[in-house]
Amino acid sequence: MAIPYSTTNAGTNVREALRHSSVKVGGGWNHLEDIQVKVSGSWRDTKEVYVKVSGDWKKVHEGEHFLFKHDLNTNSSGNFDLGGWVSNFYSGNKVKGLLTVTSNKQRQQVNLGNFSSDSIIYLRLESGARIQGRGGNGGNATGAGVGSGPNGQNGQRALYTRTPFIIDNGGMIAGGGGGGDGGNNTYHQYNQEQSYPCQKGETCYTTNQNQDFKAGGGGGGGAGYPGGSGGNGGSNSYNGQNGTQNNGGGGGDYVGGSSSHGGGDGGGIGNNGQNSTGGGSPGQAGVSIDGWNLKINSLGSGNGDIRGPTANS
Repeated sequence: MAIPYSTTNAGTNVREALRHSSVKVGGGWNHLEDIQVKVSGSWRDTKEVYVKVSGDWKKVHEGEHFLFKHDLNTNSSGNFDLGGWVSNFYSGNKVKGLLTVTSNKQRQQVNLGNFSSDSIIYLRLESGARIQGRGGNGGNATGAGVGSGPNGQNGQRALYTRTPFIIDNGGMIAGGGGGGDGGNNTYHQYNQEQSYPCQKGETCYTTNQNQDFKAGGGGGGGAGYPGGSGGNGGSNSYNGQNGTQNNGGGGGDYVGGSSSHGGGDGGGIGNNGQNSTGGGSPGQAGVSIDGWNLKINSLGSGNGDIRGPTANS
């Protein structure tokens, strides 16, 4: 199989990074994928090649891998599943390849799959490219018999892998911001004296207990691709703001002079949502990279801009 990649657009040598063997031809080194040996007069492909170094055998060639080069060159708010894409061409579990999110393209989620432990994926994000999870929705204002669901939602994960990978991040990998929690609605209760005729020529009075509804604010949506929706306030005037790709939405206001409270702000890129007084709980930031312990190297732009917590497999 011919090697379908050479260098990234920035010039980093992918063939060397993915551990391809090389031979010297005409004074220069050429990378190769297929090595054959002559057995009983016939040439046969080798799966693995070892050399003895200081008394120990060291593997220098792996020949069973499916090789690929694929560009994510469109914006998408869906999940790209590398395993599903590879299955269109190959049914095994050994792969080596270059996956690139091209300049200024946005992807909501990328899944590098669960290939063999000797597989390697070179993940390159070019300038302005992002893998960014969706922002969590803000919680609703609750209490006083109106509204439910005061907790902000968690932001969404960006990158998932159970396959060893090399990172070359010239863009951004970010979990979605958590949604802000909803505030609380209240009733303001007060007594009001009311007159009524009780006897001829006389006026009597009674005290009535009244209450006025005081709206609280909804939580703001977290930043993400797309941003989370703002939560509902006690009335539309107090709804939380929607999050955008770069900023969390503001929490909704509340009726002043009362014991109601506004909603918490949505979390910014890779950040938790904010808490409000008297409401629910804010959402947590989405994981930026799930499978961080499977990173075997950082090349080119290195780890780059990663926002939000990482998690090990």
